[in-house]
Amino acid sequence: MNEVDAMRRLAAANPVPQPLPPGSSQAQFCLRTVLAAEPPRRSSRRLVPAAAALVLIAGAVTYAVRPSPPPPPAPSIAAPSDVFFAAANMAGRGADQGQFMHVTGTTARVVHVDSAGGYDVIRVDSVEAVQPADGHPGEGWLTLGDQGFSVRPVSARDATAYRRDGSPEVPRFKDLAPDLAEEPEFGGDVSGLPDDPPAAAAAMIDGVTPGPADAQGWLFRECTRLLEPFTTSLSGADRAKVFRTLAGVTGVRTLADATDPTGRPAVGLAYTGETVRYGLVDWQIFLLAGTDRIGFTQAVVRRPGPANRTLAPGTVQYSTAVTDLRRTGTP
Repeated sequence: MNEVDAMRRLAAANPVPQPLPPGSSQAQFCLRTVLAAEPPRRSSRRLVPAAAALVLIAGAVTYAVRPSPPPPPAPSIAAPSDVFFAAANMAGRGADQGQFMHVTGTTARVVHVDSAGGYDVIRVDSVEAVQPADGHPGEGWLTLGDQGFSVRPVSARDATAYRRDGSPEVPRFKDLAPDLAEEPEFGGDVSGLPDDPPAAAAAMIDGVTPGPADAQGWLFRECTRLLEPFTTSLSGADRAKVFRTLAGVTGVRTLADATDPTGRPAVGLAYTGETVRYGLVDWQIFLLAGTDRIGFTQAVVRRPGPANRTLAPGTVQYSTAVTDLRRTGTP
């Protein structure tokens, strides 16, 4: 098909009437009609509202397609009883990996020195221990400071006084951690305690004289002491019994942090209690994630007492950290 044929087909599809002959009476009439008609007026007043309406519509569409994102969900914190029951279920795993537990770590505590106007320092000692694992017969041993120690002032004011005093050494510790609550220890046999957690708690309390003033706080401190890896060795069944007893202790809370003070993944649990000489103290333990092992403990001063009146609230009175724990067949 050439261009002429295409034009003919277009004309046939859209026929246009023949133009009027110029000068004819019909053409003159059409011309006078067009000239006499008033031209249409364009109102700018109608354009402005129309444009504004378009802007509003566009804005409405913009907000409709960009909804605000929902707030992130708040992290859930496990109840202390759930944490302790989970640890009880894990207790005793790996019992066939060796009958001796080798533990290394550190212990630190605040020491007050009266000379040079008085100041506070923190002494950190290495800790090495070997204990029979899972209740196996035998005796263990514990050493403090044999692999090194360090001393540092607590505050800038303490640092000045410490230098003025000649930066003396601080005597080595004789025990792993101080007894801030000054309470009797449970010396009974855990295997002889009832399997029922409330009955086990009652038996522990009845086994000490004088009885603790704060029974729940005493249970928290004594049960966690029995689970501490440096100085004790319980069978898996006994460890599970102690964890179940802890699950029934009231006043315990789960800490929000998902790590221990050294940065390792852990679950922290704490109990705040009043003491006679050290004021209000927050005892904290940290179970290493996915295990039933305590990797870190500390006592945080919330309100100082007569024996630590120079410390600021929030100071760690003492701490213990497990840096390595392994089982072997040799002591």
